[in-house]
Amino acid sequence: MSSAPADADSLLRLLRDRGVILSARGTALDFDAPAGALTDDLIDAMRRLKPDILARLAGDTDEVERTAPASVAQARQFHLTMASDTPETLTVAMRFALHGPLDHPALRQALTDLVARHPALRTRYAVHDGEVVQQVLAPRPQPLTVVDVTPDRLDATIQDFCAAPFALETEPAYRALLVRVDDPAAAHGRHELALAMHHGIIDGWSTEILVRDLGELYRAALTGQPADLPPLAADFIDFCRWERDFLATERTRDMVRTWADRVGPGTEPIRLPTDRPRPATRSSAGAYVTDSIPADLLDAVTRYAVRRNVTPFVVLTAAFAVLLQELTDRSTIPLTSSVANRTDPRFANVVGVLTQAPWLVVELRGTRTFDELVDRTAAATWQMLAMQSVPAQVQSAALGDQFTGNPPRVYLTMLDMADPVLRLPGLAPAPARDVLLTGARADQVWQLRPLDDGGLSLIIEYATALFDAGTVARWAARYRSLLRHALTEPGTWPRSEQAGPPRPSDR
Repeated sequence: MSSAPADADSLLRLLRDRGVILSARGTALDFDAPAGALTDDLIDAMRRLKPDILARLAGDTDEVERTAPASVAQARQFHLTMASDTPETLTVAMRFALHGPLDHPALRQALTDLVARHPALRTRYAVHDGEVVQQVLAPRPQPLTVVDVTPDRLDATIQDFCAAPFALETEPAYRALLVRVDDPAAAHGRHELALAMHHGIIDGWSTEILVRDLGELYRAALTGQPADLPPLAADFIDFCRWERDFLATERTRDMVRTWADRVGPGTEPIRLPTDRPRPATRSSAGAYVTDSIPADLLDAVTRYAVRRNVTPFVVLTAAFAVLLQELTDRSTIPLTSSVANRTDPRFANVVGVLTQAPWLVVELRGTRTFDELVDRTAAATWQMLAMQSVPAQVQSAALGDQFTGNPPRVYLTMLDMADPVLRLPGLAPAPARDVLLTGARADQVWQLRPLDDGGLSLIIEYATALFDAGTVARWAARYRSLLRHALTEPGTWPRSEQAGPPRPSDR
């Protein structure tokens, strides 16, 4: 006869007494339990009473520690997620292969301390009087979902976990999963840790902070010693208040007007030729094409950049502008890039979405050589950096009606830092690996990242409603060809080895 309680309330009380932490993930019920806390009878009761337990969890009232207006980028990403047919598009996810004797309670404590240290990781959203606000919840023990899988199910398990959409108005936009892999060859066991976060609380810089802090907090939990981490001079809500004050000044408004006038009237969003007619309602369904810039070509880029006193990003962007001119027949190329936006030292160790995606407008009209184009691209890049604290939505509004809403965009981003490495005492260093989730944040997003062999990986995210993979792959090959020719003969205009650009029609 079962000794488990027969009703959900009694079962929940018993589980809490035994240190079991329950959490709802959509219609899934996750639990984190100390060793020996769950008997077969209790697990059967959890399955039987699952609908009632989920209803109780949904009714739990979390203590709201602080409420503040969302940043401009946060509010936009919230609205995009709520309207998206693929909300996982705005999820940032990483995985770490952990080899060695892992202490589960220490990891659980480290994750709890990490969320307590960084309020963005315990933030949910609400809409008050039409304005998106963030609600920072009080710190509480963090659940660490642990699942056991066979090696053939590892990738799919992590992918499914990371792709589950966040209920942004009812839960923090952060979750963790620990996977125990059934691998007899691993002497001390094999684990993978997956972290999934909504882009409204995290950016690339923040992942470095998060991984560093998690490793040190694990060491502290393991040894009982205080964590050796820098004190936080501010948090993400402080940044949001600073941004609001910055945008309200007349000096900032004058800067935006001057920039928009310099871009010039008549500038239009870029429209790539598409394989299919552009639908009336934008779909965020997407896929990836991967390519690379080989080490010898990147070395040539770097040497040329040094001679011209510019960065490699400027050279890569100039060649990309040539490709887009060929594809669109336009001489003014408005790109979107990304900048860290961390010029204020108070925000150096803040976890949040401080990164901006400003416009980088390259004017090709009147240039006759690649050298001249690189100089113009350098000036446009400096202008972008000067505007990095002005959110893209504010810039778009200044450029005119054709840029408001959700205009067609092409991103070019270059990450100049290696992937963060999770260092847990007693385990091998674990480099972060991205979990690529299908979806398209724009028409196309070209992302360049350093490779161990000295080259760059090129990951192109594209909207599947508009483009075929073959088209995107041909454009990547053409870009490489244009870049190589430009560096060989920078005193001429770049040409490709191909007879003409692949030009699907934008019907």
